[in-house]
Amino acid sequence: MKNVIIIGAGMTGLGTAWKLSENGYQVKILESDEEIGGLAKTIKIGNQNLDIGPHSFFSEDKEILKKVLDLFEGEKESIQYSKGRKMKMIFKGKYVDYPLSIKSIFQMGILSPLMSFLSFLKSYIKILIISLIGKKKNNNLSVEEWAIDNFGKYLYLHFFKPYSEQFWKIKTSELSYRVIPSRSKKINFASTIKHLLINKYLDLAKREPGELSLQERESLPTYYPKKGYGEIANKISKKIENKGGEILTSHNVEQVILKPNNTFDVKTKDKVFNGDVVVSTIPLNRIINKIHPSPEKTILNSANKLEYLSLILVYLITNKRNVLDCEYCYFVDRTFNRVSEMDFITGNIDDDKENLLIAEISCHYGDEMWNRSNEEVFSSCVKDLNEDNLLKKEDILAHEIIKMPSVYPIYRTDYKTHLEETKKYFFKINNFFSIGRQGQFYYGDSDQMIRFGFDTADKIIKQ
Repeated sequence: MKNVIIIGAGMTGLGTAWKLSENGYQVKILESDEEIGGLAKTIKIGNQNLDIGPHSFFSEDKEILKKVLDLFEGEKESIQYSKGRKMKMIFKGKYVDYPLSIKSIFQMGILSPLMSFLSFLKSYIKILIISLIGKKKNNNLSVEEWAIDNFGKYLYLHFFKPYSEQFWKIKTSELSYRVIPSRSKKINFASTIKHLLINKYLDLAKREPGELSLQERESLPTYYPKKGYGEIANKISKKIENKGGEILTSHNVEQVILKPNNTFDVKTKDKVFNGDVVVSTIPLNRIINKIHPSPEKTILNSANKLEYLSLILVYLITNKRNVLDCEYCYFVDRTFNRVSEMDFITGNIDDDKENLLIAEISCHYGDEMWNRSNEEVFSSCVKDLNEDNLLKKEDILAHEIIKMPSVYPIYRTDYKTHLEETKKYFFKINNFFSIGRQGQFYYGDSDQMIRFGFDTADKIIKQ
């Protein structure tokens, strides 16, 4: 019987352990935090359940969707169902529905849709001419190049550039277009219009995983556990433990020792765990520095150049209801990039209960924003919300601030070189897997992370 040690109890690690434990494997998960779930956990503070950012569960992957919903079998009242999410974004000072719809095109006014179309047409003709003369296609586009090619310069200048640079704190010319979520290759001005006029009316449930564009994926039905999004992780953990698996929290891995017989010693502060297989789901630039014997300097340098964006979450508890009139709203030129209203996500319509807003601020670990005091961060958010006539300081009953150091992989234009070097190194280690959002350097959603876990478990089982 193989002993499998999994580093990290996020959705990827839990997904791997879930599948392996169902197939009779001895599984131990080592989690450095006191809570499981990673970026999909829920923390209890006072009488509030605080998710690490706003989440709702959705998936076009039929197996993953069924497995997760089956966790709540017999408890239908404990999970909120929604036919689709309502989101907005700021476009040239106007609140516009997101993803784009016929309604949101009119919300932009008359000039913007016309300018967008003409600008896209110009880019489309340019690309068509390049294609006809047989010029080699550039597959390493920056965000600037990708956005202009696929949407035209007008939308690039008025949406993609300001939002991307505010979010990533890096120039769009220095960012790979890979920072756009994983469905990005299927998005362009033409496919967006097609979605608005045609795909919107197709049965999305009949499509295969990976076939949906970003707009279509955002239109999928969503689910939210009423005790908090972290309830999904909690229920998966019970499945693992019922099959004999162990989940050890407050166990920070300090060293992974590669033994000559292709087994591993995984050391924490107080214990050493022996395993036949190790699955790491923590950031690549952290796990690489825990390996012993230490990799060559060139490998260490490549892995350490793979950076992650940090996130500051500002939770605002208020009596005021219907502040945004949607789940999420994306902002430009504010302290925050996005504000979420949890009433719309959780389905809470009880006027006697407090409302919860979450303002998300991206930054780089150790930069000026990260080092601000909690009171400075809170004051800056309230100032912007007040100027937008959304919320006043006196409306806020209480607030909490949580800082997460490693959240989004940063895809600079040279990231592929460093990622491939790092992956080659790990590939040479027998029975070692680095997977998931942090371990694969992949920007994806919870359902995709569970899928990575399932697929890795299948590889281990086949071996």
